[in-house]
Amino acid sequence: MQNDAMALTFLGKQQVNPDDTIVHSRTVNLYKKEDAYCFAYHTSSVEEFIEGRNHLKKANFFYPESKDTSQEVPMLFQHKNITIQVSKAIEEGNPVYTFLLRKKELPTIVTRYAEDLLMFDSHEYLASYFGEDNVKKDVYYFSEKKFKKCSVLFGNSNRQVVFVWEDEDNLSKLSYILISGVMPTENGLPFNDNIGRNKWSFKNGIYSGMSIRELLEINNRDFKFYGIDSEFSMMVEPQNTGYIDFKRVGIMLSCLDGTGSPLLKKQKISAEEAVENRLALHVFYIMLTP
Repeated sequence: MQNDAMALTFLGKQQVNPDDTIVHSRTVNLYKKEDAYCFAYHTSSVEEFIEGRNHLKKANFFYPESKDTSQEVPMLFQHKNITIQVSKAIEEGNPVYTFLLRKKELPTIVTRYAEDLLMFDSHEYLASYFGEDNVKKDVYYFSEKKFKKCSVLFGNSNRQVVFVWEDEDNLSKLSYILISGVMPTENGLPFNDNIGRNKWSFKNGIYSGMSIRELLEINNRDFKFYGIDSEFSMMVEPQNTGYIDFKRVGIMLSCLDGTGSPLLKKQKISAEEAVENRLALHVFYIMLTP
């Protein structure tokens, strides 16, 4: 038993002849960790390591082809809800190679809220649940010079979501998701085309396009956002001032009646002050972190 779960270990039989100079060891571990079933194959044979790695490269697994896969370094192979981590370690002075296969359980719940999307921690896992036709690899542009590889769910629709990955080579380890009616991605519609209000909502009631008055009511306390001339123009200050944790839920505002109000020239503006001055501000996009 390991962490209240059954773990099985199988040791390969070694038939050693007196003339053998090299004796290879093989071990298999079977166990379940959190929501994943795990199969680990350990071998001291470099030939088996190379054969297994080359087999995965030729199979229908996603891996970072831009890297030099001939080197004996950790590599990650992915296919839908299966990942295989290939690694090397030194045990008692000898190299041991490991193929660790993890098969994650697919969610049984129906994704209703934006927070439900945080469970998907790779492009392949996302595609295994929503289907490959609904999840596309893309590039998200923060500016002309700053961009990151991403995955887009339901692109060019009113349910589109951008997944930005910490590991851009393997498109895994979720950094955050972006929700908006306009997404500056390489394969998306022209950046000035608005496809309508995004239909993803949050458990606390936030949604793209809601007014600053509604946002203020949900937070149940005043908050501040940066003025149009600030480096963080129209972004809500990342503070936890009330019901909404703006450190985890990043929000950018937009003004429907232009940015000519003198109030928006200030470094920081109070949401209550903006409502009192009847500024037509609304939520433009939302960034949610795990």
